[in-house]
Amino acid sequence: MKAPAPVEFVRDLRWADVPPAVRERVRLLLADLAAVCVAGRPAPASELSAAYASAVHPGDEATALLDGRRVGAVGAAWCNGVLANVLDYDDGHRLTKGHPGAVVIPAALAAAQLTDATAEELLVAVVVGYEIAIRAGVALHARDDSYHASGAWGGLGAAAAASRLLGLDAAAIHHAIGLAEYHAPIAHIMRSVAQPAMTKDACAWGASVGMSSTLMAAGGFTAVDAAFLDEDASDLGSSWRLEELYLKAYPCCRWSQGAIRAALQARGSERFAPDDVEAVTITTFAAADALAKVLPATTEEAQYNLVWPVATAVATGDFTVADVLGPWGDPGLMERTRVVIDPSLTDAFPARRLAAVEIALHDGRRLAAGPLEAAGEPGADNWAEVVAAKVVQHVDPDRDLADPPPTLGTATPAELLGLLCDPVVSPVRA
Repeated sequence: MKAPAPVEFVRDLRWADVPPAVRERVRLLLADLAAVCVAGRPAPASELSAAYASAVHPGDEATALLDGRRVGAVGAAWCNGVLANVLDYDDGHRLTKGHPGAVVIPAALAAAQLTDATAEELLVAVVVGYEIAIRAGVALHARDDSYHASGAWGGLGAAAAASRLLGLDAAAIHHAIGLAEYHAPIAHIMRSVAQPAMTKDACAWGASVGMSSTLMAAGGFTAVDAAFLDEDASDLGSSWRLEELYLKAYPCCRWSQGAIRAALQARGSERFAPDDVEAVTITTFAAADALAKVLPATTEEAQYNLVWPVATAVATGDFTVADVLGPWGDPGLMERTRVVIDPSLTDAFPARRLAAVEIALHDGRRLAAGPLEAAGEPGADNWAEVVAAKVVQHVDPDRDLADPPPTLGTATPAELLGLLCDPVVSPVRA
């Protein structure tokens, strides 16, 4: 019997089949993840997850990107999935309303280390994982009206990437994807939006479920057919959905990023103190109104927030990783910042996430910008600039991403990602 299109794609894709524009995008996605992981190391959940991986999944198969410690492959997928999403600073996709990279890449790295993969093998697996994860996320949300966190669908992409690296045959790939879908976490993200906690987008669970499912399938464990495999996937290999990804300029929920950008643009080069501000008005879509509006007491409350990031941006002229890592002071504007829901912006969501900000000063000036989308949207001409800024800020102030690094396809996976991170971290054996 002919294998379903996703299974054939996982098994048969070659790096030579990937268009140059998609290859370049993958290079930037890996660089972005490196910057995100380095930036996220101080967050409390990063250390907690690495300690959990060391205790529950001991071994020498793969690397925890937090500090270079060695753990089992499933544990590495787990703790690196936490690290990749710990600041909500990672890539995302509009229609899945989630974060495929933080699920797929940690699993791919763990599997690449387990198999001593080449750089090209890792790159192909990452492409395979993104393409399956994004389609699985779109399909799941079409089948079920609930808003599912990234781990609920990203695990299928993680299993696809790991299956490719482990060289599974079509039948085993079929079972790995089925196992990942069947065992995926039931993670309704709006609960974590309303009550910010380390649960977040369940990226770590998706990565570890994908890795576990692959190892189980490789050993002969079978699964029911995945509902995803019944979806039309005839465009695989001709339509590249990872080109639909966005990147983040700020370490917080995408829903607040347009408002932060609008606040900074409205503020511009104007000089004023918080006491000079009469009121700040955020006009946005309904889903963003569910974000916290309180003074944060944790980094998660800082990330899943709308009023505090915008008030901070208005008061200071910036919004950075240092802000979300704390301490979290009152910028002096929260009580004077209000949120207005615009039905037209709500209708545009999730395909577009637009917001406007007006700053009313006591001297009568009205500073306004928007509606704007966040920087790094798919198709935007600032995509590479967002990555470069993050790499320079968090990884290497002297690195220039204008030219493809020599590590792309010519060196080991350790150089591909490890050289972007601190030297102590070698994601894959050199």
